[in-house]
Amino acid sequence: MNLNEFAAARRLSILADLQAGRNPEGTFSEERLREARAKGKPPQMGTTRFEPDAVHFEFIYPDPQGSPIILTVTVKPLERIVFMPVPPWVVESIWQGEIAGSAHFESDARRLLEEFRADLSPEKNPSLFAGRDPVGRDG
Repeated sequence: MNLNEFAAARRLSILADLQAGRNPEGTFSEERLREARAKGKPPQMGTTRFEPDAVHFEFIYPDPQGSPIILTVTVKPLERIVFMPVPPWVVESIWQGEIAGSAHFESDARRLLEEFRADLSPEKNPSLFAGRDPVGRDG
């Protein structure tokens, strides 16, 4: 199971629990859940945020009379999550809207691969998550 499959399955499972009035599997604020349930409206799926050791799912409880309540449910991933940045050898042709590779001397290509591999290390990779847009309806 890849990360997208894991996140989709967990998000749907949590949504089903919330819609059925059950507490979801994961970590969440029980006080916020009580407030959200008091709204009386079923939850809607919000965004999903990834961190190296956590997946955060947001569920929105709408309120036509006021502010919606956002409940965040956090689950542990199956393994460490890494952010894979777009490598420097990927080139986007603005005019064509296509994304392709690029030509390099072999020595430069090996150096670029090593730099990319270093980005996946537990020491460097967490900083790549900062400032990332969440995944979901608005992201």
